[in-house]
Amino acid sequence: MFQVRSWPNVILHLDGDAFFASVFQATNPRLKGQPVVTGSERGLATAVSYEARKYGIHRGMLTWQIRKICPQCTIIPSDYELYSLFSQKMFTILKSFSPAVEEYSIDEAFADLKGLRQPFNMSYQEIGRAIKNKVENSLGITVSVGISVTKSLAKLASSFRKPSGLTLVPGHEIEILLGKTVISDVWGIGENTSAYLQKFRIKTALDFVRQPESFVKTRLSKPFFEIWRELRGEKVYEINDRSKQSYKGITRSQTFTPSINNKNILWARLLNHIEDAFSQARQFHYLVGKVCPFLKTQDFHYHVTELKLSPPIAYPYLVREELRHAFESVWKKGILYRTAGCRITDLQADETSQMTLFTTDNLLEKKIKKVYPLYEAKKIDFGTTFFDRKTVEDNKPKPKLKLPVISISHSSS
Repeated sequence: MFQVRSWPNVILHLDGDAFFASVFQATNPRLKGQPVVTGSERGLATAVSYEARKYGIHRGMLTWQIRKICPQCTIIPSDYELYSLFSQKMFTILKSFSPAVEEYSIDEAFADLKGLRQPFNMSYQEIGRAIKNKVENSLGITVSVGISVTKSLAKLASSFRKPSGLTLVPGHEIEILLGKTVISDVWGIGENTSAYLQKFRIKTALDFVRQPESFVKTRLSKPFFEIWRELRGEKVYEINDRSKQSYKGITRSQTFTPSINNKNILWARLLNHIEDAFSQARQFHYLVGKVCPFLKTQDFHYHVTELKLSPPIAYPYLVREELRHAFESVWKKGILYRTAGCRITDLQADETSQMTLFTTDNLLEKKIKKVYPLYEAKKIDFGTTFFDRKTVEDNKPKPKLKLPVISISHSSS
């Protein structure tokens, strides 16, 4: 029908499998292999793990329906900051192979592999597999990879063997892929256009590309003519490698019911949120350049301060005094607060630079690196309180609270 040499262009499409649900499974090992659905905050499924799909659960299904057909399904709220952390790490890995990467959405990207066989001394299939393996081993999720001569064909190829698939479609094998793709699965062809094309007995992507150019131009608008060309192996869509900068920071907070003014409790909760946010950043090897502690009053007014960190750090204990002063600048006696929290921003990759020997700060940082695993295992606490929500509520009317504290620099008997 039409002839396309094997590799006039080489485009890779990387797609996270059930991405939102897979991220939660990766961060919560007990959920591995279990049915998981995200979207409880909206009352409907926004992402469905492959294990949950076996029960007939699909996106958009109401949570009460999900519980009815699969009582053992774990339904959890979405966490877009966590998704973005995984997303940026995935894109960083992809960019380590190709400088031309398009971050198409939070869970998928395109990359131009043309000319990379010689530098890597690998075939295009081997490069695709190396990318796939590195993402999966680093993040604990599965991804599907498609490689072909245009973006439209690469996207079809990545969907061909899900989950955790790798499909290579050189120019001379395009027709095989198109013949196995129903027209509604083509990127850019929606439900209405698909129904319209089927009136002309166009049921597959191959049926579509077999139509003469005059048919496509007469019956359809310009975007569909571009799709028609892409499916025939003619490159129309370029790689847009301008970073979307979709990930900007991490926010952690807690609402108190009822609102409180107790300075010690607010400070302790704020520290917990700061530690939690930094811990999330460290998990993905980020240093933090800015911390913004905040308190929200009972009438929903925010009191925020900003602490710039130069150089960026990985451990908040290094700036514990500065954090305390920042908190005291926003806390006011006599005002009831409903929320305490923080946002960390200006994140940058931790490239582990060489440290100057024997300086006090670096000796402290070395000690902290040894101590923090104990903190993250919840075996010690850095100046925060050991209490739960019930304790807060029970003790709010009382004038004083005794707060057990463990410090790095001072031991407690």
